[in-house]
Amino acid sequence: MEKEKSPKKKLIINLIRIALLLLIFFGALIYPCYHFMKQTYKDWDTFDDKRIAEVEKRLDMIIPADAEPLKYNWSTGAGDFQARLMIGGISDPEEFIEKAFPEIEVKELSADENLADVLDTLNESTPENEKSEELLKVPTDNKSFGSIKNELEESASKLGYSIDFTEVYDRFYPDRIQGLYYYYIGFGKADDGYYAKILYCTL
Repeated sequence: MEKEKSPKKKLIINLIRIALLLLIFFGALIYPCYHFMKQTYKDWDTFDDKRIAEVEKRLDMIIPADAEPLKYNWSTGAGDFQARLMIGGISDPEEFIEKAFPEIEVKELSADENLADVLDTLNESTPENEKSEELLKVPTDNKSFGSIKNELEESASKLGYSIDFTEVYDRFYPDRIQGLYYYYIGFGKADDGYYAKILYCTL
């Protein structure tokens, strides 16, 4: 005849069962959340070939071999997208631009050109004027310079860098809808060369 288990032993067995059930339940919740976070958020400060390839794809650019990606942050959710990239080891900003965006024309705005008007003009589709990508270099005496510079510096600080950006660019895409996305590039000088900051957002 089997000896009946004591109430204390039964309680311990039941508690173990409850603990295992809770572990399975929370594990089933945590894994999908972790997997979802990996798909919607990335924060890198080391880069192998695979990561560099993903950054280049996300930002639609080439990271020159003589430049060093330092920090990359990417997040998405509810249709929004934001990517921040900090690059060091740059000796010359213009040379970097040529290598990073080899097929994109660079146009420098004048001091009195309104950036919004230029973007509107570029976005007009006419038989004579096929829309194409451009990099708009915004001079320091243009009224749009300050707002782009501030946006880049704030974004850089979120990656842990304090950079005074002295050159800024606004990248234009065909069919760009103003206010719904922007792609800014900034360069700042430090003792060890130039740093580049790229900020790409869609809303």
